Amino acid sequence: MAAKRDLIAVEEERPLKRSHLAGPVVWWVRNDLRLEDNPVARLAVGEAFADGRACTPVFVFDPRFIDVSPYGRVTDPDFKKSIKTRRPISFSARKTCALRARFWLQSVRALQKDLASQGSGLTVCLGKPEEVLSSLPSGSEVLCQAEPVSIEQTDVEDFVEQALKKSGGALRREWGAMSLYQRGDLPFRIKDQMPGSYSGLGTALGWKDIWTNTEQWEGATPVRAPVAAPARFPARPAGGLTLPGAIPEAVLADDAAALRHLGYSAEEIAHAMKAQLPAGGESAARAHFQTWLAEKADSDGGRAKMAASWDLPVSETADKDGHDALQWANLSQPDGWCNISHYLAVGCISAREMFSRASEHKNFTGVAHRLMWREFHRLNAIHWHRRIAWLQGPGRVERPWTTDPVIVAAWKQGKTGVPYIDACMRELHETGWLAYKGRKTAGFFLVFDLGVDWRVGAFHYEDELLDYDFAMNYGNWVTVAKVDKPRNWGEGEVNPEEKHDEMRWKLSAEKTNDPTGAYIRKWVPELRSVEDRFIHTPWEMKEEDMATCGCTIGKDYPASIVGALDLNISNPSSDAHPFAAEREEAKGEAIA
Repeated sequence: MAAKRDLIAVEEERPLKRSHLAGPVVWWVRNDLRLEDNPVARLAVGEAFADGRACTPVFVFDPRFIDVSPYGRVTDPDFKKSIKTRRPISFSARKTCALRARFWLQSVRALQKDLASQGSGLTVCLGKPEEVLSSLPSGSEVLCQAEPVSIEQTDVEDFVEQALKKSGGALRREWGAMSLYQRGDLPFRIKDQMPGSYSGLGTALGWKDIWTNTEQWEGATPVRAPVAAPARFPARPAGGLTLPGAIPEAVLADDAAALRHLGYSAEEIAHAMKAQLPAGGESAARAHFQTWLAEKADSDGGRAKMAASWDLPVSETADKDGHDALQWANLSQPDGWCNISHYLAVGCISAREMFSRASEHKNFTGVAHRLMWREFHRLNAIHWHRRIAWLQGPGRVERPWTTDPVIVAAWKQGKTGVPYIDACMRELHETGWLAYKGRKTAGFFLVFDLGVDWRVGAFHYEDELLDYDFAMNYGNWVTVAKVDKPRNWGEGEVNPEEKHDEMRWKLSAEKTNDPTGAYIRKWVPELRSVEDRFIHTPWEMKEEDMATCGCTIGKDYPASIVGALDLNISNPSSDAHPFAAEREEAKGEAIA
């Protein structure tokens, strides 16, 4: 017994082995630009306090995700990781337009201000993260929210990890709270057990019918509650932190100067600066959602009417009083519903916070449904990995495509001569926003009426959308292009003529939902004086009609790039149309 007591005494006297990393803890901020419900921020702060180390948050603007580049993996410019059958790429675009970069800058500055109020701060740099972070003091421990939905972002994480190892540091990747569910809570492996449909995902997670209500079975996978922001932050490294590419405070504080620093042209900056932009940052996101909760979370949305809805994924969900908790009607409107997707994309608010705060409101079902669509696309992107961005898509579908620059330019610039499509593309360029129906219809037109490689459209949306999110964007595009899955059970090849007819139905639905063309008149000023009967079909105007409204087709407004379209379908709201069955396949609602 004495020997045992002596051994215990020795053990008690022996100092505990400390972590071999004695440098600062670094919170590498990415698309988690907030303090509330940020497990990575809490973890970084906790690690620093526990070990008595300094803690410093760092954000890095990576030029690979800003500059013009060919379509493809910007983290593999020499195609060393590409498959051997990769085909040459003939189109390019910016990865981020100046308008989205401006919103990004505002959100970064907002976090910097919030951290400063806590006695901390945020070092903001321009450069490749692996080069910036490799300059940290030896022994630095970098914590970040992983982004497994994007192969490019995963590559960057790998590069940082390798660089830190060489300098005596380490990278720690965490799941964070970008998703609604925690990866470890999922009842399936994403890689090889991922449900193949939205309905299947709902069932696997324990929802009784995710299309119509929020009822769940006993033992359903829980959505974890949001976590509080750190109450206080530890000190930053003594003497500050000097990193390569640090953006001077005076530059960062001015939108135009910061955009110039990021490499945008005077023309791009002028366009971004004149646009009406929502305020960036966590406080703005929370205020926006609070306003939505107060005004729309329990309302019927003014009972917006949806005369034609056949190609939307709707269900009969109205209660006996006519209130529809899923608010399907907003899908046919150009203004959307929550309008919070841009904040979700950069992490100014979490899906879990939205889920939690909306849970006591009448329209919670609609919020849950849309957040679950986002979850499906995130998990699906992880499951399919790089195949989701391949020409053939996850379905390995072979089809002839074009990348004709004249046709592509007409579509991008909103000069196709098809009014609704042009209105969509011009709104996107001017505001960075496009509602679900517009994104879907403009994409369908590009793919099936113009025959253009769907990746051209996806890459353009990546450049222009304020709420760009890899999983949502590419997940929606492979679905629209019908390359999202193998076409089995007698579906056969896509029939271009059939799809052209389907486009007529889609545009006829827009004509029915907006008979006076208010949306078109807003974004296509050339057509503002055109009579209501021609606003959707200006090719039907005769010479005298054009003279009366002062708009000559082919001169003041382009002639239709696909010729005259017959949109005089007798009943576009009917579910008896030839393509009604495809409603059941409809996927990918934007968090709008």
